[in-house]
Amino acid sequence: MALCPDFEVGNWRYKKLADHLFDWLPDAALRPNERLSMLAEPHKTLAQACRRVFDVEDPDKRGEIGEVLLHAACRQEYGTAPFVARLFYKMRSNDSVTSVDVAHVLQNADTGKLELWLGEAKLYKDIAQARYKALESIKPLWDPEFLEEMKALIGPKIDSGAGYGEELSWLFADETSLDQVIDRIVIPICIAADFDPTKGAASRDAAYIEAVKEELEKTKEYFGSSVPEGVRFAVILVPLDCKKKIENHFNAKVQSFL
Repeated sequence: MALCPDFEVGNWRYKKLADHLFDWLPDAALRPNERLSMLAEPHKTLAQACRRVFDVEDPDKRGEIGEVLLHAACRQEYGTAPFVARLFYKMRSNDSVTSVDVAHVLQNADTGKLELWLGEAKLYKDIAQARYKALESIKPLWDPEFLEEMKALIGPKIDSGAGYGEELSWLFADETSLDQVIDRIVIPICIAADFDPTKGAASRDAAYIEAVKEELEKTKEYFGSSVPEGVRFAVILVPLDCKKKIENHFNAKVQSFL
């Protein structure tokens, strides 16, 4: 799928998109019980979410904006729900970052089977580079050794407030075959990058929609020809006017809480 915040008075609505992502930040960064504090202490809770995700000295290195975008897209467009806090699934036992930017769950409406949505987000200036980097990042998701480590790491840390707790606990239990996990994995891949037709457009007209459709098909074909047969994935293309505009507006909001 392709997502666009639309245009307004001839301009691409980057501020609307950045504001929307900021609204989703607590949902992406905090556990269900932590988000309850939004009702009584909204400022404190937002500060906690900002520190957890963006507490770095250099705002230009905040690639996590793409993670929030992927999280919001999966939640809104596919109806997924996070089942483990980002704080836990971003770290491996050897202290390196995992290849998982979201860890969501979804019950397939047709089969009734639980799906594990383990995804990757890339926010880049260049779409081709974003595709390449995303492919490199998701390769561990069909590596049994990595999946076994992920299973052992995430299993004990599944949020008690997450839905489908009993089935998730069974899936990630040590005695459950890794095949049960592999059979349920769907990889959402968010490619958010500068796109010339977006820069040159003033509205979401027929020509612009056609250009986005062509880029979406190209991106689908790229991953379809690159991932092993049987690996399920979903492409989320976000063609940007200028990623720097989104980053600057988003970071200004974050900095006020750090």
